Amino acid sequence: MGGDESNARTLISPSTFEKATLPILVVSTILTIVLGAQLFPLPVFDTDLSAFSPETPAGEAEDRMSPYFPAESRPMFIHVTADDGSNVLSISNLQLQDTALGEVMNRSSSSNDYIDSVIAAPQVIQYAIDDSDANDTTLENYTSWSELLDAILDDGTVCSDALGDDRALAAGAFVQDSLLNRDLNYDATCDYLSDSVNWTGDAAPTASSTLWVIMIDPNLDDTARQVQQAFIRVQLDDFSDGTGMDYHSTSLDLMSHDINKNTFGELVMLMFGAVIVVVLLLAVAFRSVRGVAFPLVGLSAALVWTYGGMALAGLQFSILEVAVAPVVLGLGIDYSIHLQRHYNTFRAEGMSASKAWLQGFETLKVALTLGVVTTMAAFVANIVSPLPPLQNFGIGLAFGVFCAFTSSTILVGALHVVMERDSSAHAKHIEWMRFGKFSQYMVGFQRAHQAKVMVVVAMMTIASVIFAAARLETEFDLTDFLDEDMDVMNGRDHLYESYDAAGWKPIYILMEPVDGAQSIPDDAYFLNALGFLDTWLESTNGVVSPHSTGQNKHPAYDGPYPILFEAVEGDSNFGVTHHLRVVESKLATADGFEEGDIAAALKSLGTNNSLADPLTGESWADRVNKVIAFTDDDSSIRYIRMEVLIEVKTSSESSAVLSAFRSTVDDFTSLNGVDASVHVSGDSVSLEAVLDGLTESQLQSTLISLAVCFTVLLALTRRIGPALLIVLPVGIAATWVVGAMAILNLNWNVMTVMVTALTIGLGIDYSIHVWRRFEAMKIHEGGDWGGLKEMYASTGVALLLSAGTTICGFSILLLSQMPVIQDFGLVTAITVFFSLILALVLLPVFLILDSQTQNGTTSD
Repeated sequence: MGGDESNARTLISPSTFEKATLPILVVSTILTIVLGAQLFPLPVFDTDLSAFSPETPAGEAEDRMSPYFPAESRPMFIHVTADDGSNVLSISNLQLQDTALGEVMNRSSSSNDYIDSVIAAPQVIQYAIDDSDANDTTLENYTSWSELLDAILDDGTVCSDALGDDRALAAGAFVQDSLLNRDLNYDATCDYLSDSVNWTGDAAPTASSTLWVIMIDPNLDDTARQVQQAFIRVQLDDFSDGTGMDYHSTSLDLMSHDINKNTFGELVMLMFGAVIVVVLLLAVAFRSVRGVAFPLVGLSAALVWTYGGMALAGLQFSILEVAVAPVVLGLGIDYSIHLQRHYNTFRAEGMSASKAWLQGFETLKVALTLGVVTTMAAFVANIVSPLPPLQNFGIGLAFGVFCAFTSSTILVGALHVVMERDSSAHAKHIEWMRFGKFSQYMVGFQRAHQAKVMVVVAMMTIASVIFAAARLETEFDLTDFLDEDMDVMNGRDHLYESYDAAGWKPIYILMEPVDGAQSIPDDAYFLNALGFLDTWLESTNGVVSPHSTGQNKHPAYDGPYPILFEAVEGDSNFGVTHHLRVVESKLATADGFEEGDIAAALKSLGTNNSLADPLTGESWADRVNKVIAFTDDDSSIRYIRMEVLIEVKTSSESSAVLSAFRSTVDDFTSLNGVDASVHVSGDSVSLEAVLDGLTESQLQSTLISLAVCFTVLLALTRRIGPALLIVLPVGIAATWVVGAMAILNLNWNVMTVMVTALTIGLGIDYSIHVWRRFEAMKIHEGGDWGGLKEMYASTGVALLLSAGTTICGFSILLLSQMPVIQDFGLVTAITVFFSLILALVLLPVFLILDSQTQNGTTSD
C-alpha cells in the first residue's frame, strides 16, 4: 500500500486533528458519563403481549367500551400434585390445599384484594358446603368423603340424578376436563351414593393432579399484576417445600415477568461474552496491547452511547434490545479492524500517528461511509413496522451503528494519536496480515471456476427459495423467550400433559350500537340469534366445550344468553316475570314478550348478589356487570362483551382457532335481529395482529433496505449495471439465509424477522469494501487480475478478520437461555458467513466480467 494513497489529501490536516484529539477525548468522556447516567436506575424491559400489539379496529372498539367494563381477565394456573404421588382429592390433601389457598387469599385481603376470583378444588367444595344444610361447617371439619357427601347431598342422591340438568352437567364436565387430571376416577363416589349403608371403602374420587385458576384484579396495570402473580408463586413454592404438596405456577403474566426480570442479566452476560471474544480476536489480528485496548475502549463507549441515548429518548426497552449490543460490537469491530489495519500500514511507511490515521480513513471513507449509510437505512426501515418494539429496535440498531462508526473513526483515532504522538514511526511486519498465499489462491480459483461459481450459486438460490416457501412460518410466543427448564415452563408442560382442556385463554365478542344508534335492540329475533350463537360455539374449533359426561356439550363462555338461560332454568318465576322460558334446553320467549324485556331481565339480575357460579363464587350481579353495559336510563343495552374460553398451544393453532371463531361470529352477525357492530378481541386477536405485523415488517424492511442501498450505489456509480452487481450478492445472501432457516427448522419470529434487513445491512458493507478496493487497485496494479489479487491481499484479509470477529460475537448469543435469542445468534452468524462468502467469491466474478465487458477484453 502506498503510492497515490500515501500522498492523497486528507479530510482535515494532520496538525488540526492532532490538536483536536484531547478535546475529542474529553468530550467523549463527558458524553459517556452523561449518557451512562441515563441507564440508572436500570431500564425496565417490557415484553407483555400488549407491548407488541399494533392498533386494530377491534382494539379501538375495546377502548371505547373499556370504561363500562372491568379489564379483561388474565388467568394464572397452578398445577397441584402430592409429593408422594397420592390422590390429590383425598380429604387430607384437600385440607392441605385449603390451608395454602387460605394463606394466598389472606394476603390478598390485606393488600387491596388483588385476587379477583379463584377456581380451585377446595374452594368449589366449600361453596357446595355453604350451599347445603351444613353451611355452618368448613372443609376442615370433615375426615372422610363419605362424611362430606352425607353433609352436602340430600338423602338418596345418586350420580345419575344430574343427567336431567344440562347446565349442571356442563359445569361438572368443565371441572373434569379443565381442573382434574385425565386419570380422574369417581366410581367409588358413585358406588357409595348408590349403596351408602353397605359401603365400607373410601368414597373419595381419585386424581393424580388438580388445577387451580386464580384471576388477578384486571384493573391492575401490567407490572402490578405480574408482581402479584410472582408473589403468589413464591408463597406456593414455600408451601411446596414442606407440606407434602407440590405447586407449579404458570401464566402469560408470569412468563412476561420472568422474561423482563432475566433480560438485564442476560444482556450483561452476553455483552461480557462478546467483549471477551472481541479481545481475543483483536489480539490475534494486531498482536499489541494498544491494538486491542483502543478499539475496546471505543466499542465500550459506543455501547454506552447507544443504550444511554435510547433511554434518554424515552424508548421502551424490550427483549429485542438484547440483540443491539452484539450488532454494535460486530459492526464496530469491523470498522476498527479496517481502520487500524490501514493505520498500521501507513505507520510502517514512516507517517506520523495523526497523518497515518487520517490517511487510512481517506482510503476507506467512501466504502465505510456508504456501508454505514446503507446499514443504518436497513435498520431504520423498521420504523414503518406496525409493531412498536420493532420500531424501537430498528431505531436502536441504526443509532448503535452510528455510535460504533463515530467511536471507531474519531475516538479510537484520537487514542492512537495521543498515545503514539511522541513515538517515532516504526516499520511493522505486516506480511502475516496478508494470510500468505491467500490472494494467489483466490485469484487462481476465480480464473478457473467463474462459470461453476455462478451455476452453484444459482442452484443454491433456487433450492433456498423452494425450502423457504415450503417450510417457513411466522410465530410469536412468549415461551420462545424462556428456558424450557424454568418452573413457569414446567408448569405449562404439566397443563398440556394432564388436562383435556388445558391452558385456556379468554377471547371476547364485543357488540356496540351501529352508527347513529344509542343502544342494541333486544327483540325476539335478537334472542333467537343469541341462541344460534350458543349452539354454533359448541362446534367451533378451539372453543372449550366440556363433554366428559358424554351428554350435550355446552361451550365455556359467559354472555347474555347463558346468564338468562341459567336464571330462568333455576327460577321459573323469574322467567314468568320477564316473559322468558326454557323449551327443549333452549331459551325462548313467552306470551307477552316485547322489546326491552331482555334488558329488564338482565338489569334485575344486575342487582342480585346471590351465588350464580359455584365454580368462581361470582354472584348474578358480578356476571351481568362483566357482560352488559346499560344506557344512562338503564332501560336498554349499550354494550355487550361476551367472554369465550378457547384452548390454543401454539401460534399456528391460535391462527386456525381464530379463523374458525371469526367465521362463527360472522355467521351470527349476519342473522336477522343482530342490529349491532360486532368485533372479536383478546390476546389471540392481538397475537394475530403481531404475526401479521411481523410478516409486514419483514417485507417492508427488506424492500426499503434494498431500495436505499441500490439508490445510494446508483448515485455513486452513475450506472445501473454496477449498482445491481454490488447489490445482487447481498440479495442472494438474504435468500440463502432464509433457506438455511428452513433447513434448520427455524421460523420467522419477533427477532429472526430482522434477518433479511440485517443481511442487507451487513452484506452491503462487505460488498462496498470489495468493490471500492477492486476499482482502486485494478488501475494501480495494472489490470483486473492484479487489482483482484491486491483486493484479496488487503481488503479480503480484513474482511475475513472482521467477519470472523462478528460471527464469534453473534455466536455468543447461542449461550443465552432464551431460545429466541439463540436462534437470532445462529441466524445472524450464518448471515455474516454467507455475506462474506458471496462478497469474496461471487461479487469478484461480476466485477471481473463487468470490467472486461467495459474494456472489450476477456483477459489481461
